[in-house]
Amino acid sequence: MYKINNLTNYYLFQRHVTGKSLDKYIIDGAPRAEMFDFIHVMPEGEVMVMTEFDLLLSLNQYKRLHTRTNRTKRKARRDLTTRWTNCVVHYEITKTINSSSDVRVIEDAIEEWETYTRLTFKESNTSPQRIQFTDGGGCYSMLGMQDKPQPVVLAPGCRTKGVVVHEIGHAVGWIHEHMRPDRDDFIFVNLSLIPSSQWQNYRKYDTGEIDPYGVRYDYLSIMHYGSTLPGYITTLDREYQDRIGQRHGLTFKDIKLANVMYDCPDVKGCPRKSCPHNGFVFHEPFKGEPRCQCWCDSGDVEDPLVLCSLIDREPPGPNPVSRGITALQDTPCQDVRDDCQEMKADGNCMARLELMMNWCSKTCGFCGKGEELCMDHEMSCHLLAAAGQCMDEGLRSTMISLCPASCGLCGAVTDPCAIQNELLGS
Repeated sequence: MYKINNLTNYYLFQRHVTGKSLDKYIIDGAPRAEMFDFIHVMPEGEVMVMTEFDLLLSLNQYKRLHTRTNRTKRKARRDLTTRWTNCVVHYEITKTINSSSDVRVIEDAIEEWETYTRLTFKESNTSPQRIQFTDGGGCYSMLGMQDKPQPVVLAPGCRTKGVVVHEIGHAVGWIHEHMRPDRDDFIFVNLSLIPSSQWQNYRKYDTGEIDPYGVRYDYLSIMHYGSTLPGYITTLDREYQDRIGQRHGLTFKDIKLANVMYDCPDVKGCPRKSCPHNGFVFHEPFKGEPRCQCWCDSGDVEDPLVLCSLIDREPPGPNPVSRGITALQDTPCQDVRDDCQEMKADGNCMARLELMMNWCSKTCGFCGKGEELCMDHEMSCHLLAAAGQCMDEGLRSTMISLCPASCGLCGAVTDPCAIQNELLGS
């Protein structure tokens, strides 16, 4: 019998990961912090938004995902984030990524997806619907299959297997795990510590728009951010606080979700059957076993699948915890990015106050200042306000926190000189 109670790797894996968590790679990977601005006007004039630090959405897609409804829960990953046809994902590694080692990282990430899921990745530079792995100003992807070639942008600092696996996750239709509608049963997002201009990056999705396909919340998911920002995300089961944000690869629950979501019976047909211990039917031969077997959680993040017939129970999930948790109450004075000294040297503490308040408060000496100021936090706020977006149901909460001045929500808009005097003391 498989020793399911030998969970050393399962429990200690993230504790022993050295270096940055997944989200820290994403935040530091953008050469310029402006990449994380919410509003992006594309060269052809289309307004796109960057949310959750690495998810590029059309304005309409963002509004649909964040419009509160009373509808019965539906499988929106099928509605809003189009699944790839016949479980085939076309992709192209563009010439902007010209290092053989970087190409190998992308190929390793693709191999991870092909090994564990029903998806087949086919290289193509002509398919109308294809992922284009490309160099660029950050680490980001679009959500689900688009009607034209879609970027998975990988700046040099993002080119690790785990980050690429994560960005492919968005491209096949996955949101972040910590943004699930049921997240409050597992984590506490302390908005009192997060600058209001960043709230949109932590705004969970509506139950009417997201369906987890019956797969339970997964602290160790490749789609879960970590503890890069102290106090922002606190796990209710404290055993997992130092393990969120792993960048190794797909976990059992990730694998199960991909196989349930991409159920392509005409292509990968297996007899439908119920698997014990919350397992699932895998379509391919695996580990020398024939196809269409029930596979379960091994309890080992590095080798996540075991035949269900070899175990007598599934690994324990997170412990039930009351919401009366102890979390940080005071905002730590900190920089979020590693290049704050360089940004300060370029004069951004004065020239881009709204940017540096988010990313380099400690370096610029902004900590504890400006809390009463009523100001826009992005230079493009006036564009959305002029287009009547301030009161749109799917955008209202974001506009209130991001663009209060342009949306006319200030009793009196703080004079720019007063803002500089408050923050810079001059």
